Amino acid sequence: MNKTDTEYIEPTTVVTNHARLNSIRAKRIYVYTVEITNADAPDEQLKDTQTRIELFAKAANQSSLVFDGREYAYTAHKLLNWSTVSVHSANAEFAHTAFHVALHLHRTYDTQALFKDQSPKETAGTDDLDQYSRGMEFALDSIIRSAGAYTETLDKQHGDDKATGFSVHWEHRASVRVLRSGVYVAINAHARPITNVKTVADLARAFFRGNPGPAGPAWTRFDANVRGLRVCVGSTYVVLNGLTTRAHRDLRINGSSIDEHYKSTDSLDSAWPCAVIAHTNTPVPLELCKLEPQLLPRISGWQRMKLMAQSVLSSTQRQHMLERAVQHVQKVCAETPGVSDFGITVSSELARVEARVLPRPRISLGSSTFAQLDPHASWTIDRQTLYKAAHIRKWAIAVFCSKQQCPESQLLAFSKQLIKTAHELGLSFDESKPQITYAQTNRVYDTLHTLRDAQFILCVVPSTSVSLYGEIKRVAYTQLGIHTQCVNIRNTKGSRTKLVEALLLKINTKLGGQTTNSFQPSEPTLYIAADVCHTTEIGVSVASFVWSIDSGQTFAGTVVQHPKRQEIIENMDVLVRHALRVHYKHTRVKPVQIVYLRDGVSDSQLGDVRRIELDGLMRGCKLVDSTYEPRVLLMIARKRHCTRFVQQSSNFENCVPGTVVTQMTNHNGFHMVAHHAIHGVSKPTYFLITHNTTQMSEADIHNMSYNLCFAYPIVTRAVTMPAPLYYAHRLSGKGRVQINAPFDMLPYFTVKKNAKAKRAAEEDVHLVPVHHNLADSMYFM
Repeated sequence: MNKTDTEYIEPTTVVTNHARLNSIRAKRIYVYTVEITNADAPDEQLKDTQTRIELFAKAANQSSLVFDGREYAYTAHKLLNWSTVSVHSANAEFAHTAFHVALHLHRTYDTQALFKDQSPKETAGTDDLDQYSRGMEFALDSIIRSAGAYTETLDKQHGDDKATGFSVHWEHRASVRVLRSGVYVAINAHARPITNVKTVADLARAFFRGNPGPAGPAWTRFDANVRGLRVCVGSTYVVLNGLTTRAHRDLRINGSSIDEHYKSTDSLDSAWPCAVIAHTNTPVPLELCKLEPQLLPRISGWQRMKLMAQSVLSSTQRQHMLERAVQHVQKVCAETPGVSDFGITVSSELARVEARVLPRPRISLGSSTFAQLDPHASWTIDRQTLYKAAHIRKWAIAVFCSKQQCPESQLLAFSKQLIKTAHELGLSFDESKPQITYAQTNRVYDTLHTLRDAQFILCVVPSTSVSLYGEIKRVAYTQLGIHTQCVNIRNTKGSRTKLVEALLLKINTKLGGQTTNSFQPSEPTLYIAADVCHTTEIGVSVASFVWSIDSGQTFAGTVVQHPKRQEIIENMDVLVRHALRVHYKHTRVKPVQIVYLRDGVSDSQLGDVRRIELDGLMRGCKLVDSTYEPRVLLMIARKRHCTRFVQQSSNFENCVPGTVVTQMTNHNGFHMVAHHAIHGVSKPTYFLITHNTTQMSEADIHNMSYNLCFAYPIVTRAVTMPAPLYYAHRLSGKGRVQINAPFDMLPYFTVKKNAKAKRAAEEDVHLVPVHHNLADSMYFM
């Protein structure tokens, strides 16, 4: 990895979803804090956003102020004679309440500072100019966003399906970004489900794909879809707050039945529940709740799949849609009252930036052969052996359903196909007919314990039950130390070559095998990755920490319990010391450099990562040897952003895998498109280099990151992020089952109503270490 840029990087040009902000006529932006208080209780700030906007508009009285709806107002001219104004709201909830609207000058920004040199600083986010630019970026962002989102619909091919209960509308929001190459307006496009049926009853039929049946547990899933909907009952508009638990034939309003109270001539289904009107808690039949087009607060799983399918656009369609959105932004800046006073001019064309395409690595397979990569950075393993194949001496099948649901003959045919495909890939099975055990779902431990002599157990499950899957993994990870692989019953039927190959790649990885070998570092390197999962069933956050135990192809990992919502890993020194010891045990070499990859960190947390996690890493090295000072590279990877790139061509095709863009950042970092998108436009990964004392150049870091994207062992293509980050993400999700209590008895599944009892029960649940049999393996794959 010591080549120069010109030897292996091909230059190209890409089009982004940003339009350059050319100039601002106003010399200054004046920012005022807005206080809207109850006249009878001056210390109480009004929090309802829509009411705040309404009251501020009355108080401003056609002035040139731009209000963001939350806390700040902006103007291009300093206010000289503003005084506190008393106004009333048209909202019925506040009809008899007077409010005071007051403004206080918060800060003034010099707009010309935006167009000075925006090159990255040595320490991003710490100097005064950077903070000043960030504040002005926020102000401009709020000014342009004040006009609201631009919404459009496409042809029926992209989403007007009555069966789903919604049509697809594209919402475009503009945001200002100050980057190293200039100031831009980014266009963020999102597909939104907008109701296209007449009543909530029609929406229920679409949700349940037919007749939903009488009131009961099934309706609880639809309850969340109703909450927050604005409907018309008779001639009155109201907001719904969920559904009743009983059918409407069992309900009464002032002693009268629902039918008598509403005197409806429509055909009402008396077995269905009623909707509940917010504030009054009055029940109303679903057939009488008339809908206007509005955003659905929540959709079901199959509706979400439909939304994803209907919102897939080609890169050409998406690019033309973004160009129309840019024209809308220009119109907003020129014609919207208040916004036009700033004289903001935006380029009519989307920005073109220089990019570079990285060379693809050589993918080594078994028998000294190499994979043939196609233009999409993928390869096939048909009739090719794996780089390092596992030897399986004994295995078993545990079936958690009845023989009627899954006959033994079906399992034998599946195991025969599994062994045949394994032989083609180089995996060897000593047993052609495994032991098959049928068991009940509440006998997980007893079943796996009887099969504990097996090298791995194939667990056949009847559904995608989280509690059953979690209990199988909990017992295997923490009590028995056995490798398990779960498969759904329906996937054991018929011939499924691709699925069997995917299962074998997972099994091979768990048992210490290696699918490919995509790179070798030029000097001994320890690769570390970390992630934190906050959505767990045990009421705490789970931090995962993985590290390489060889040249970077095989990893081990551990999990650490965190307080709820804590992102920063505090005990990094102990984790690093353990990782160094395990790495040395397998390689007998002390790493010269450490590459630390971190996921899920925002700009506001960068300082904490450097101060706590990076310092902890250094201390961990000292705990091993007081004289040990390896070179360290710390990179943050992000996928939660809205930046997109396409090729500069007539069809705006997706970027070639390996495309790197360094200009569209505001720190020392780069965007990389490592994969080929199956649908729509490729989403790049943003890498932020926050610390680097290694001898790797920028080009070396790009190549290393790209090569690691080919190292994910359970797929045969390049993935979006380096493989260690995927390992950390998988372990943070799987690590939540490493607990001291049966997974299916957690408060998350058993305590539904009483939140206090749920919190009390969660206090007794905590993470436990993985079984020593699995300690240095990739059991989490």
